[in-house]
Amino acid sequence: MLPKVNLLQELTKSGIIAVMRRMPRAQIAPIAESIAEGGVSAIEVTVDSPDAFRVIEELSDQLKGRAIVGAGTVIDGESARLAIQSGAEFLFSPSLHEEVIRMALRYGKVVMPGVMTPSEMIQAMEWGADMVKLFPASVLGSKYVKDIRAPFPHIPVVPTGGIHLDNTASYIKAGAAAVGIGGSLVPSEAVRTKDYTWIQQNAEQFVSIVKGARQSLSLTDNIPLM
Repeated sequence: MLPKVNLLQELTKSGIIAVMRRMPRAQIAPIAESIAEGGVSAIEVTVDSPDAFRVIEELSDQLKGRAIVGAGTVIDGESARLAIQSGAEFLFSPSLHEEVIRMALRYGKVVMPGVMTPSEMIQAMEWGADMVKLFPASVLGSKYVKDIRAPFPHIPVVPTGGIHLDNTASYIKAGAAAVGIGGSLVPSEAVRTKDYTWIQQNAEQFVSIVKGARQSLSLTDNIPLM
């Protein structure tokens, strides 16, 4: 088990958090492998996916030392506990739930609740959140990230929802610590055709975009990693 400081570093290292939601069971392992080979350092399995806790356990073993695996769409304490027992190193929620944050803190895991407003951000941090997930980011846009970072530069923000190749750089340059990506990273057509090489190359593109955007910034001033 990695200390939390190391988990935070791994979570933000590539700047991409892959969201795996309701994928064909037999294809989860090769898809995750392709994502990790593409340089993505964190993979989220949503708990509303079939057999999610077993998948988290399997991927944690499969990707050990290459990418950390966590649980997404966690909205209650029991789901949080089961995910952690299955090996989840981080818990992400689409909304703000104190019991999920408390469970993560109890076991030393990274927790990122979903927020939209400044008040929700502050509440999340007061309850002990490590980062906040700006969701759905497509509604607010990268300018909102830049504007909200002015009064709250100490709060690491991870936009999720509607992130794609053409806007990833704008979110990173606006000060996002990382971005969460689902369908744009692993589109349904690539899953249908089992084109794992394409998935890996797509992951590499996203990682490269983040790296380029970060190089244009002062990481100390713009991207708090913990």
